[in-house]
Amino acid sequence: MATAPKNKAAPKVATNVAVGGTSVTIGCKLPHGIVLDHPLDPSKKVELKGKNSSLIIGAEYGTTEVDGEFWETWKTVHAEFPALRSGAIFEAANASDLAAVAAELKDEATGFEPMAQNAQGVKPASQDDKE
Repeated sequence: MATAPKNKAAPKVATNVAVGGTSVTIGCKLPHGIVLDHPLDPSKKVELKGKNSSLIIGAEYGTTEVDGEFWETWKTVHAEFPALRSGAIFEAANASDLAAVAAELKDEATGFEPMAQNAQGVKPASQDDKE
């Protein structure tokens, strides 16, 4: 006798819905953002928006509201994560505090900064260079 296939649970998508009632604002200077898995429950994920997600051209960081419990757990387990240590991912209680933290971290390098136009070995293209 044939049995009907069991329905597989739909994969969990990144969600930033507050579960614990408190939330924090996370800034992310990574251009592409990043998806964080909850260390104790990998089915819970949060997608941090990167600076390229901003509607403002030239924005320095993207902002995402994240559940406070999720963030504290993730931050504690991943304290040595390079993007967290370098300031590429940072937190504040609200958007205005986040702007102040971002101003403090403005000169911290993430490794994703645009290359200088006059960097060694780089020369601008000209009409004469066309083939």
